[in-house]
Amino acid sequence: MRQAEEEERRRQQLRQAARLKKKRKQQKKARARRRRCTIILGVIGVFALWLFLRLAPVPFGTIIVDGNENMSFDDVYRAAGAYSYVNVVQLSTDGIEERLKKDLRIADATVTREFPATIHIELTERKPAAIITTLYGFAYVDKTGRVIDLEPQIKGVSLPIMTGKKVDNLLLGDTINDPTLQAAMAYLQSLPPDLLKTIAEVNVGNPESIVAYTTDSIPIRLGKGDDPAERAKMTETLLTEAKSNGINVQYIDTDLRAPAIKAK
Repeated sequence: MRQAEEEERRRQQLRQAARLKKKRKQQKKARARRRRCTIILGVIGVFALWLFLRLAPVPFGTIIVDGNENMSFDDVYRAAGAYSYVNVVQLSTDGIEERLKKDLRIADATVTREFPATIHIELTERKPAAIITTLYGFAYVDKTGRVIDLEPQIKGVSLPIMTGKKVDNLLLGDTINDPTLQAAMAYLQSLPPDLLKTIAEVNVGNPESIVAYTTDSIPIRLGKGDDPAERAKMTETLLTEAKSNGINVQYIDTDLRAPAIKAK
């Protein structure tokens, strides 16, 4: 009798364990279903939000701009294609970079996307490096010789002006292709910044004899303008020597074979 009772008790325990195991398995399946549903709903929600932000005319996110000195932030936003509002979901970094690089005011631009909702623009503005005389006024060119502005009169800026030759048919975005002007520009860009500030004029009227003038009216003979980097170094050396020795200079000659300081 006692053995039969123990046997029945074991059978009940086994049935209870089986029911518990089955219940746990059902609970596990239910949790897995809930997780799947939660993930699916989350994906649908994220996609719906993305679709809303992609299509709706609403502001979202931030654009950070570095490197703009003369351009206002609104100018950069317009150039980037963000006209009335900023929505970083609707903006393409490649598209922004392409548009910015086409803007004459911008020499270079790098556009990156940063988490969670930021577009970072780093740009380098074009700066006028010299003024070229044209038949109808003056062209402002950057260091590469590209025309970035046209004016009927010289504005209040201190830049070297190219004299002795008037260039015809210059338009915004054009690049100077005259060999004499290119040689003069290469010479100017080879000068140290402090020395460049002292150059007021470069006369390119005679391609065989280009002459730069300092703000102190000292002529600097550049010949044909060949070896611009070496002539720039020679200019610095000769002007430093003349100043150190207190020479009243009539002109300096940067001929690399026979450099000279001519005293008055």
